Amino acid sequence: MSTMASLGERRFESTPVHVSGVALLLVAAGMAVSAGVALIDGGGGALALGTSAAVTASVGSAMMGSTTAADRSDSPLAFAAVAWAWLAVSIAGTMPYLFSGVIGWSEADNALFESVSGFTCTGATILADIDGVAHGILFFRSMTQWFGGMGLIVLAVSVLPALKVGGLELIANEAPGPTADRFTPRIAATAQRLWMLYGGFTVAVALALLAAGLSPFDAVAHAFTTVATGGYSTHSASIAYFDSVAVEGVVIVGMIICGASFSIHWHTIMRTRSKLRGYSELRWYLGLIGGAAIALLVFNSGKLDFGSNIREAAFYAASLGSNTGYGLTDYTHSQFWTPSAQLVLLALFLVGGMTGSTAGGMKVLRLQIVARYAVREVIRARHRRAVLPMRIGDTTVAEDVAARALGFVLLYLGLALAGGVLMTALGNDLETGFSGAVSAIGTVGPALGEAGPTSSALAFERASRPVMMVLMLFGRLEVFPTMLMFVAAMRAGTRSRYGRQAALRGPRRLTRWETHASTRAIKRQRAGE
Repeated sequence: MSTMASLGERRFESTPVHVSGVALLLVAAGMAVSAGVALIDGGGGALALGTSAAVTASVGSAMMGSTTAADRSDSPLAFAAVAWAWLAVSIAGTMPYLFSGVIGWSEADNALFESVSGFTCTGATILADIDGVAHGILFFRSMTQWFGGMGLIVLAVSVLPALKVGGLELIANEAPGPTADRFTPRIAATAQRLWMLYGGFTVAVALALLAAGLSPFDAVAHAFTTVATGGYSTHSASIAYFDSVAVEGVVIVGMIICGASFSIHWHTIMRTRSKLRGYSELRWYLGLIGGAAIALLVFNSGKLDFGSNIREAAFYAASLGSNTGYGLTDYTHSQFWTPSAQLVLLALFLVGGMTGSTAGGMKVLRLQIVARYAVREVIRARHRRAVLPMRIGDTTVAEDVAARALGFVLLYLGLALAGGVLMTALGNDLETGFSGAVSAIGTVGPALGEAGPTSSALAFERASRPVMMVLMLFGRLEVFPTMLMFVAAMRAGTRSRYGRQAALRGPRRLTRWETHASTRAIKRQRAGE
């Protein structure tokens, strides 16, 4: 009893460490399930997955048991919890690859790349021969994207009511956008309903793929990565391996649905569409995918036969418009795809899906805001005294929201540009380097040049892959939250340093203003009593 009490007294308050511990326990459960799949399949990898699960669960339990979450968390602390948890699970995710020998210990950086790409739902892979990897490892690989899609933190919020205000901040980060839409007044209930939708879509896609002729293993693994808009496949040829129009149709519908806002899905299912303010973005999202498909049809009309052109245009408009990154054919070969069609794909890399979806990119809503802002400024240049509120659908966009969206877009494009410069400086050619940077921050996976959908991330110079990992984290966790992760860490260090200095100086004297304020507070308290 005394031992338990002493352990409880040693617990210190740290929301990032506590949430990271919960996330590691969830990943350990996924590793254990994958070990079961490996045992059933008999293809190896069970011991590596089981060992990884034990190590991850031990570390997660220690982190969770030695800390407590703050009773109230501000935005920097909440976003720091998200970012540090992603970093923790990405490091843990390297173990199955290393312990199984799929990736050698001398290439631990490649194992980290594969793990970061999985948890950020990017889909870029360094595995040249995916078909030769044990099914248990591939199942875990797909599960990393499923965990990363809706977010380990959303589930963590549902079991961490102590986060209170911070809980909503965490959910907002997992469904990023200029505004947050709460399904219910209770944070835990919102997280649970998000996971109900997410799990329901996963089951629906898996059943549809089974009906389309896939094996149970392939159906479940691709359901994980389709719903997460991640793009990992169990075959090197990706979706082209199945050569099935039915499979492609299921995947296209699944990618488009999961690239749309889960708020819209919930309100549509519950028939509360009148309470939702997001259909303007949905129209833009579907319009961009449809417009991209038409543009691809036109630009490739002289290169492909009509049937193949329709098939590839529809598939890649959905795959890259939702930032999933599945492959069908190699669009980097000029023999089949024109340069103008490849530029359309590059534009899709940047935009991504809707806010509140599992897709990456800078989001359609921000594109709307930037477009409306540009139009308004053009009109204002002609009519300087006109009062021109910005409206998206039935909603008026506040100036601070518009400014935040513009700032995000500028930072996003700046990071993509800086990443492209670094990628080319580290040995990649111009097309491969810049498209790789845009693809990484957009969490797409395939790029242009030497890194097309039938290639792997081994096409990038090894020294440049850490740059891609950083861009993946910025793209998945959004630019501001990732920066706030470091702000919270620096702020905590500053407080700790000032606290030690204050302890050495002893108690300070109150200022005259503080003395008067304290006196007034005491008088008000006595008057209330």
